[in-house]
Amino acid sequence: MNLPSAALRGFYRIALAALLMPLAGHATLAAEISVIAGDRIEVEGRDIHLWGVRAPEADALCYGNGQGEPCARVSHRLLEALIGKEEVICIVKDGRPDKPVSAQCSVDGADLGHLMITSGWATDNRAESAGFYELQEQAARTERVGMWKYR
Repeated sequence: MNLPSAALRGFYRIALAALLMPLAGHATLAAEISVIAGDRIEVEGRDIHLWGVRAPEADALCYGNGQGEPCARVSHRLLEALIGKEEVICIVKDGRPDKPVSAQCSVDGADLGHLMITSGWATDNRAESAGFYELQEQAARTERVGMWKYR
């Protein structure tokens, strides 16, 4: 997959469903975002975690052409590429003020968590999702895509 360079790590347009409210709802807000990691974005200074998704750890290396690259960096670039300049819709799953907001986000109707996991650059966070993305993760492992082709 041809992923954009780190130079594209800028701000993007996002439409949010009740993202800055403490509880889930249906109000929308347009704001600028930046991608922090393969499972996190930042919206107006608030850390937003993609619900049910866990990006690779920073020290995990993926090897291609004999050279290692942090899997987390590739995951980060993929999330940037998936968002691009598109509008992102997020539904708050957990919005407690004592921790980052957890939200299920999509672009053009496609669930970003599903896309990250099926591409093999994130895993199902079972503690949060109760296995919501488990089948997608198993398929990525079986097909050895993304980080799974290096393990």
